[in-house]
Amino acid sequence: MRKSAKEYLVILILFQAMGMQAQDHQVTLEGNVQVVNSELAGIHVQNISTKRATITDGYGFFALAVRLSDTVVFSSVQLKNKEIIITQAILESKQLLVPLEEAENELQEVVVMPYNLSGDLTKDAHGLKQSVVSSSTLGLPNTHVVKMTYNERKLLEADRGTMIKVLPLGFAINTHKILNRISGRTKMLKERIVREEKNNMVAQLMAYYPDSIITKNLKIPDLQLHEFVYFCETDENFDALLKSEDQLLVWEFLERKSIVFLKTE
Repeated sequence: MRKSAKEYLVILILFQAMGMQAQDHQVTLEGNVQVVNSELAGIHVQNISTKRATITDGYGFFALAVRLSDTVVFSSVQLKNKEIIITQAILESKQLLVPLEEAENELQEVVVMPYNLSGDLTKDAHGLKQSVVSSSTLGLPNTHVVKMTYNERKLLEADRGTMIKVLPLGFAINTHKILNRISGRTKMLKERIVREEKNNMVAQLMAYYPDSIITKNLKIPDLQLHEFVYFCETDENFDALLKSEDQLLVWEFLERKSIVFLKTE
């Protein structure tokens, strides 16, 4: 039986509606801002396409609703603004690592007055006594203790203690630990810690080579830089390579991956 023109029109409208709905589908994008020697809290993260915004917490984490092709801007007084277009790869990963650079504030005039300094570092450096003051040099306790991250502390709090503790007159059940496991909070925190470690490794990579070095020398388009980083991250040798801290090997790895990445685009 042939379909009438009206039936075809209805089908066409349905497909268009489905396409518009898929395009408008929002996901909550979780990410982490990475900045060297700067405060991570309070950085503005704004989806200028939907006029929604949030700020980062004390560890640089944020969560924001986004759609495909939305434009997200990261801004702060002490940092350079950064603009990112949401791609399908970012949507599928639902996480984003954003390295930011400090803003350069040039001084118009510097007057050096105390201690008979000339202003020439090559001359003045020899006349200065250098003394490094740190917890190690002061001999403070717990100097070498590794500080736990925010998520590691939360996991320790959520999953502390044993499930069942035997007492002289019976036993006690750790309901706090059980409820956190049943609700999925413990699993979520463990996954966040793994992702945080991965983000730190990617941040290490970006610290070696700023955005401009990668885009200029490897011919990676600016808008595809984060896709390229995630592409490298999926390589099974990525973690071991960064842990080696051999920047020459890391650069050779990036060169090889860039060739494959550009061919797949």
